[in-house]
Amino acid sequence: MPFKARLKSGEERKRRKPSYRVANASEYKKSLKNRGRISLYFPSGDLRSQFINDSSYVPGVSGRSAYYQPSYIQLIYTFYRLFGWGMRQITGYMEDYWERLQLDIPVPSFGHLSDLFSQQKVDIKQRCERLAKQLASGQPVNLIIDSTGVSFGRASQWYEVKYGKKASRVPWRKAHLAMDELMNIHNLVITDTEVSDHEAMDRVVPTDVAVDRIVADGAYYSIERVQDLNERGILPVIPPPAHAVVHDKENTQVHDELVRYIQDKGIYAFHKKYGYGVRSLVESQISRIKRCIGPNLLTQKIESQENEGVIIANLINHWNSLGRPVCVKNG
Repeated sequence: MPFKARLKSGEERKRRKPSYRVANASEYKKSLKNRGRISLYFPSGDLRSQFINDSSYVPGVSGRSAYYQPSYIQLIYTFYRLFGWGMRQITGYMEDYWERLQLDIPVPSFGHLSDLFSQQKVDIKQRCERLAKQLASGQPVNLIIDSTGVSFGRASQWYEVKYGKKASRVPWRKAHLAMDELMNIHNLVITDTEVSDHEAMDRVVPTDVAVDRIVADGAYYSIERVQDLNERGILPVIPPPAHAVVHDKENTQVHDELVRYIQDKGIYAFHKKYGYGVRSLVESQISRIKRCIGPNLLTQKIESQENEGVIIANLINHWNSLGRPVCVKNG
């Protein structure tokens, strides 16, 4: 990239870097304060009836239903992810919180809580009214996709016992993120590092949302991928490799069209024509998640980590509904 070469050579910018200001600073500050209001994360109404199943055992009926409702487990894990405490600390916090409110709501033990969360089915929740109306009317959205590495612990004690030295590497997962141009997350999938971006694309694209176009970097590109997306009525804004060539085959028409256009006009003409520049938004979203929520996963099981990714997405969507900054370029 040209800017990377400029940084290495020490060459000055040809144009001054633009600066921005927040036009709705007062409203945005209020939204930032609202993120810390604990009451906004609780549902309205009788909490015990929504969190506890008092009729989990019915005489004469075989089996027993869950005592703790899924919404209760998700609420505890929302605070667990938001505060970044240990599992024992969050159970102590919830016990004290209910005691202060004089509510008779039991809290699962930290071991039971870990098992319950790995068994949950957590869904992405959209809280933006504008997006909700768009999805309800069946209007398609534009998706921006990217991935990042997240650590989830350190191989410390067992590694030191086995090898007699400190561990130098941290276990990692990959977080695959799909969002729209208004920063609302539609899916966040946690996978092993062995799963490539190309392989994870089918999982990260939501199936219940109409999609108009998909913007992603070259790691998600394949000839079959762009051809399939085009046949489904989705515009693939994914740059092909620099060494890509024209094949002139029936099943490579979309690929050939992209390659010919880049060869004739250049890669930056491709960026401008298809609006590839919006991909920077997903990088900003990833930075926002790591700065505001944390760069690490707190759970250890892959099932729990998959749910933890959805919890993080729901937190971001909740914050977006409280208010977003409106940035304008300084003159």
